[in-house]
Amino acid sequence: MTMDAGHSVPLLSIVIPTRNRARYAKSAIRSALKVPGPRMELVVQDNSDDGELEEFAGTLHDPRVKYNRDRDKVDANRNFERGAELATGRYITFLGDDDGVNPELLDAVSWCDAMGIEAIVTSRPAQYRWPDHRYRYYGSAFSGSLELSAFTGTVAWPDPDEELRSCARAAGGSAARLPRVYYGAVKRSSFDAVRDRTGTYFPGPSPDLSSAVALGTVVKRICWVDYPLFVPGASGRSMAGLGSVKKHIGRLEDWPHVPAKAVRDWSPLVPRFFGGPTIWGEDVVQALKAAGREDLLAEFNIPLLHAICAVFHPKEISITLRNFYRALGQARKGRLRGTMEFLGSCVSIFILRCRKLVERIRWDSARPPGRRVKGVKDIEEAVDRLVALLREQDIRFADRIKDAADGGPRTTSGKTGGPG
Repeated sequence: MTMDAGHSVPLLSIVIPTRNRARYAKSAIRSALKVPGPRMELVVQDNSDDGELEEFAGTLHDPRVKYNRDRDKVDANRNFERGAELATGRYITFLGDDDGVNPELLDAVSWCDAMGIEAIVTSRPAQYRWPDHRYRYYGSAFSGSLELSAFTGTVAWPDPDEELRSCARAAGGSAARLPRVYYGAVKRSSFDAVRDRTGTYFPGPSPDLSSAVALGTVVKRICWVDYPLFVPGASGRSMAGLGSVKKHIGRLEDWPHVPAKAVRDWSPLVPRFFGGPTIWGEDVVQALKAAGREDLLAEFNIPLLHAICAVFHPKEISITLRNFYRALGQARKGRLRGTMEFLGSCVSIFILRCRKLVERIRWDSARPPGRRVKGVKDIEEAVDRLVALLREQDIRFADRIKDAADGGPRTTSGKTGGPG
């Protein structure tokens, strides 16, 4: 079943790929439709086994909605690819089916279009945890809450090549300020250039970081803004939710949403098991190879990646340690220096992890520089609460970027923003 939004070319396509998570997706869809006006289209790419979301989509009666259901089970990348193929906007962004978007995103994309900016990337000061989200150490203490950290409205103009290097040095642990379609928006022509260069929009085991790395090889003009244009959501059934309770670990072959090709092509630089650090690290390796930028793999931080795996996934320590020296040999790096860097990184990561645990525990008593709203039932309400918080303080995206109207490669900021 496909419902088409019409024949005019929209400015922005918001794509929500989903599978068997109608409970979350319904709220995400309702929230996205609060973006005003006809210049936005919403593409819902559904790979669910049942017809619950299809039935819901049939009740929307919004000409901006383009819904498609593919009944044959596919991996996550193919579901995202199908959504991209259906999108027709001049700019494109993807949302997880438990994520939300600030309606001001359309203003931001309109500004980018007028300024000839290929990609806009934002910080993520807003974060929502669904009521079924749990932490291993905090339990349900943060469930059903919206957190809004302080933000400045700063506008910057990152250099794509330097951002790629930063991402490689972090072994995928940070996307730096790379252009991306997940928690960012990119010009469709640039996104298509990735497919033309690599044969796919998502040249790696996961769609988010692999596309960001590949986009970094083709996009020339990026705008980064410290502003909550997106509301990342973490639900109990999402990868973020599984990660919070340490259940997103195992054999690569046991996770069918990972493309079979990505598993076959797995690099010796990365420990061969499923986990956040390994997937992100492999995204960097495979995307750089596919985009013809293997030169940047010389900066891929093998000791850091293996230290992250050792600290956060101790049950897989034997796999991590066995792979570590093989990876050093593959990259022609010295064992002694590599071992010292690995041990130093383990200590640093462990200390940082303990510090973050304490900060979380003290959130309510320490009065952090931010706002936390409890009792938020879904992502639609989370976005409504975010909009209300911004309006209370008379904060608008348009005010934040007015001083950057020349689009030059400099950093600007308006008045300090953020929750009081």
